[in-house]
Amino acid sequence: MYFNRIKLINYRNFFNLSLDLHPNLNIFIGDNAQGKTNILEALTVLLRGTSYKNISDRQLINWNNEMASLFGGIKKNDEYYEINISLEKERDVEPLEQQKIVKNIKINQITQKKSTLNKEFKGVFFSPEHLQVIKGSPSLRRRLLDEQISQVYPLYPRYLFEYQRILAHRNNILKNSEDIKTVQENLLIWNSQFIKRGAFLISTRMKFIKKINDIANKFHQEITQERENLSLSYQNNVIEDSREEEINEISERFTDKLKKDQIKEIEYKTSLYGPHRDDFLVFINQINASFYGSQGQQRTAILSLKLGELEVVKEKEGIYPIFLLDDVMSELDAKRRHFLLDLILNKQLQTFITSINLDYFDPEIIKLGRVFQVEGGKVSIYNEKKRDNLP
Repeated sequence: MYFNRIKLINYRNFFNLSLDLHPNLNIFIGDNAQGKTNILEALTVLLRGTSYKNISDRQLINWNNEMASLFGGIKKNDEYYEINISLEKERDVEPLEQQKIVKNIKINQITQKKSTLNKEFKGVFFSPEHLQVIKGSPSLRRRLLDEQISQVYPLYPRYLFEYQRILAHRNNILKNSEDIKTVQENLLIWNSQFIKRGAFLISTRMKFIKKINDIANKFHQEITQERENLSLSYQNNVIEDSREEEINEISERFTDKLKKDQIKEIEYKTSLYGPHRDDFLVFINQINASFYGSQGQQRTAILSLKLGELEVVKEKEGIYPIFLLDDVMSELDAKRRHFLLDLILNKQLQTFITSINLDYFDPEIIKLGRVFQVEGGKVSIYNEKKRDNLP
């Protein structure tokens, strides 16, 4: 699966951009704040229907314009797809923050839901922020886990959204009701769906952690030349251990927890149990990498997890997803960079990489792909003479 062409109109700092893309390696170079990351973001919008940055669609439209459009041509399994996404501001609405964005998604000229994009097209995104995941807060690890699972379990994003909606209602009841009996009656209305959706999320996360653990560990061993083993441990407060369990069993334990500590939840005015409090720990040679791993070990671990995500999607879909790397080359040492680039070329998966310059790339590797210069919202093919005479 690969993009052969994209076109952006009034998207971020690009007023009218059209690019023909290489099926394997595309490198975007340029100074900071020139638009490199905006191109990768546009590719994720075409793949997912939304930005990976969790921002509003309004922010994707060039500030001085009322609409933006994105086009992407994708080749997948010998079939060609044309994706068109238009974003248009509502007219005559004040204040601006209440202005809605009308989004229209089409695949081969047929209007589709965002979920259809997520189902048909896959992309794995890797940025410097991901390098903070292992030592960062549990919310960062939950977000990474949710992003990865959403690639391979189509129901997961919908159930996650529904769970979060129910959680918000439940917390509102716990926070704003003074009378205990009224709280208990209102909780009873929501608990059934809360447990049903939550048990699904926990079960799915367990299965995914088990699957990606084995694959990521193989990459980790390869990068470290068999010196280190990577293992993941799923943490949650509904069940006692991280064994894979059936949804019915999880539901029963979830129900028991809510009944047992209902008064405690009312006292604390928040939902104390459920997948919104989940976490996963990363161990290297059975030592917690968050506390005791070196920076190099932590970066190797997250790189292994991202490469594992590629393989999990490949196993599910039969083809590799598109790989997007935003300014990570400067964050990896030479050994990890070489490993990553060799893997990209050997796997023949389409990859997009942003970088300030070409210092991190071997000249022979550069010649196998296409290099673009990004400057002030304009993109050009990198000077061929410069490329051929790289040191």
